[in-house]
Amino acid sequence: MTKKTVLIDVATAGASGDMFLSALTDLIGEDDALLPVAASLLIYDPSFRLNMRSHTHSGLTGRQIQITQNHGIRLTPASIVNVLRSVAEEVELSVAGKKIAERALNELLEAESRAHNKPIDELHLHETGTVDTVLDIVGTAYLLERTGLLGEAEFLATSVAVGKGTIKTEHGLLEVPVPAVAEMLVANDVPYHNGDAKTEVLTPTGAAILIAITDRFVKSHDDFVAQNQGFGFGTRDLGEIPNMMSIVIGETIVPEDEVSKPVKEELTPKETPPPEKTKTKPKPEEKPKLLDDWNEDEVIVIETNVDDVDGETLGTLFDTLLAEGLAYDVTIIPAIGKKNRPCYVVKVIAAKAGLRSIADVMVKNLGTIGIRYTTWQRLKASRETIVCSFEIDGKEYMVRVKVSRNVDGSILNIKPEADDVLRVSKETGIPVRELRPRIAMQAHAVTE
Repeated sequence: MTKKTVLIDVATAGASGDMFLSALTDLIGEDDALLPVAASLLIYDPSFRLNMRSHTHSGLTGRQIQITQNHGIRLTPASIVNVLRSVAEEVELSVAGKKIAERALNELLEAESRAHNKPIDELHLHETGTVDTVLDIVGTAYLLERTGLLGEAEFLATSVAVGKGTIKTEHGLLEVPVPAVAEMLVANDVPYHNGDAKTEVLTPTGAAILIAITDRFVKSHDDFVAQNQGFGFGTRDLGEIPNMMSIVIGETIVPEDEVSKPVKEELTPKETPPPEKTKTKPKPEEKPKLLDDWNEDEVIVIETNVDDVDGETLGTLFDTLLAEGLAYDVTIIPAIGKKNRPCYVVKVIAAKAGLRSIADVMVKNLGTIGIRYTTWQRLKASRETIVCSFEIDGKEYMVRVKVSRNVDGSILNIKPEADDVLRVSKETGIPVRELRPRIAMQAHAVTE
């Protein structure tokens, strides 16, 4: 018997929030997978931007994220909790996703509190008080939901490398691991070792996320068979050492006498197998871009025909697949099927990693006994989300606007965020149909 397993390999270069985001994005295969989370943060920092790009080191290719933000914006413990909850609500994280995000933030704040010997509400957050901390934590939970792994797989992790030496911080020069990281490692019995890097490789946010999502730490993963994997690179240059973590989806063999809730295993650094021994399938060679100025990715298209379901059942399927973030789009097409019966073709477009979860939902909700699927290539116009500020009766309002561009940089479409427009409409009494063109005109002026 086998079970779905996710292996987080952090034995070489530790973990950071941006490495989690990059690895999961690489696993999903879409550079703009984080766009909804990033867009939600624009209200708090209008200058916030992220760019996901391909990166290669030592023959391994993955993703690396670059973030632009206003470092002068610092959040208090109370405000960072509120921002995290607000963003989690806006991107419609599930209950499981919210629990992971809140646990990671709690681990971080409690560790800072113990390290500085101060109550949480009296802490002055430095590097961890920036907007990108919320991106790291909520973004990781969001991408995990996109893969369909939450609640479906057991999460394992290797012994984590922490680095050695000292690092310059806003608190001054600190020994590695820094106090907050050391507090989290000890409090959660996380097995760790220094590794080869002569600097910090396990950041406070990376440690908090690792602890929040890992079910148990293992000293060996020889019984693990990989099926898909994502590589995430950090931005710090470690020389010959790849500043990289991997997240691998696979299966493990379950012994018949295995207990339902295994206890974390203790291990020593010497027992941690080197990354090259992981039994992973080689990543397929990337296809060349069809058009240099368009974004290209792969999706799966899943279909089934049904002729014995009612409208309420079909509506529920919409809610389940879209509200939980499993699908990009769901289409239901009226048709004539076998024996000349009226039927529906249910078509779902989703990330490749979500195939199994979507198939389970369709079979359980529709009662269909089979689905068909295929992989499609997509070309997408470049997209960004900006924040427009405008006044109504002396009061300033902030509205996010999605801007799509053609290959020559010209604007294809400007679309104000519906939730923001509705919020302004309720506060001002101005109908949505009047607000939309006003906001679009201002967005067009500032983006041309």
